[in-house]
Amino acid sequence: MKIQYKKILKVVLLTSLTLFFLYLAFRGNDFNELFVVLKNANYYYAIAGAFIGIIIGGYFRALRWRYFLDPLKKDIGMGNLYSSMMIGYMMNSIIPRAGEVYRPVLLANKEKISKASSFGTILVERVFDLLSVLISFGICMIFYKNKLSAAFEEYNLEAISLYTSIITLTFVIIGILIIFNLEKSEVIIEKITKKILPEKFHQKVHNFFISLISGFLFIKHPKYYFQILVLSILMWVTYIAGTYLTLLAFNINLTFFDANLVLTMATFAMTIPLPANSAGIYHLFCTATLVNIFGIDKESAFGFATVNHLLGLLGLVLVGAIFFLKENLNLKKARQLSNTESVSGE
Repeated sequence: MKIQYKKILKVVLLTSLTLFFLYLAFRGNDFNELFVVLKNANYYYAIAGAFIGIIIGGYFRALRWRYFLDPLKKDIGMGNLYSSMMIGYMMNSIIPRAGEVYRPVLLANKEKISKASSFGTILVERVFDLLSVLISFGICMIFYKNKLSAAFEEYNLEAISLYTSIITLTFVIIGILIIFNLEKSEVIIEKITKKILPEKFHQKVHNFFISLISGFLFIKHPKYYFQILVLSILMWVTYIAGTYLTLLAFNINLTFFDANLVLTMATFAMTIPLPANSAGIYHLFCTATLVNIFGIDKESAFGFATVNHLLGLLGLVLVGAIFFLKENLNLKKARQLSNTESVSGE
């Protein structure tokens, strides 16, 4: 009963936050003008933008994931990688972070690999995504420093980005040291878990950490570095292209480089796990960026944010649902995999 109350409280809290951010984004719009903006938008461009981001960007992401998984199992088929990934993103779009567990478990079941190690590759992916955003933001800080400082004058963006980068790089360096000293790391983890955990949990937690670390083993294979770098760049470029096309759909004549800043700020917003693919806060960040930094009228900015977010959300749900049905899955099976399959097992 207590668990049920916690779930209800979580849903109420997340929904309330989403509605609050939507209110902030909606506030001050001229709804008659907004209707005209939405009516006159070129939806061919907007749909093309969503296609590039979801389908082509998704393909590059799945291909990069294969390099992360290669030390666990060689040459996993793109069909299994892509379908598992898109089903995971569909679940993420509906329930925040649900797909982060479901995706690696689904793939692990198909390919007969360790669930914890598969989950470890998702953590690797998130590290690379964070590094991509930080690098992009660092570049934006060079070219848009005055505009960003003026738009967010109450925050010291340079200090925030610097400290975030230092923290991220510290964790990356620690992770690399652990991977290249795996035997010593295993002994240390063994000692720590023995001291702080009861015997019945100690071995499970120890095994989980070791399996999890196995998801980072690609670091020991320099031959993958170039491919991973190229795919990370291609993936980010496709996301910029998708954003740029949707901006054109609303006659927002910014450059490709400007679209990168819009994408970067929107990506920061989506790190906050809210329902419906971070609805509300996504709209707020996109609108604020376009209005405060580029001087776009609020109705056009909000129209762009609404359509770009909605097409992304519907696209992820639709593509994920197609693979979900193709895999002969149902909600009961999905719930069982998410709740009862342990990522600590093999």
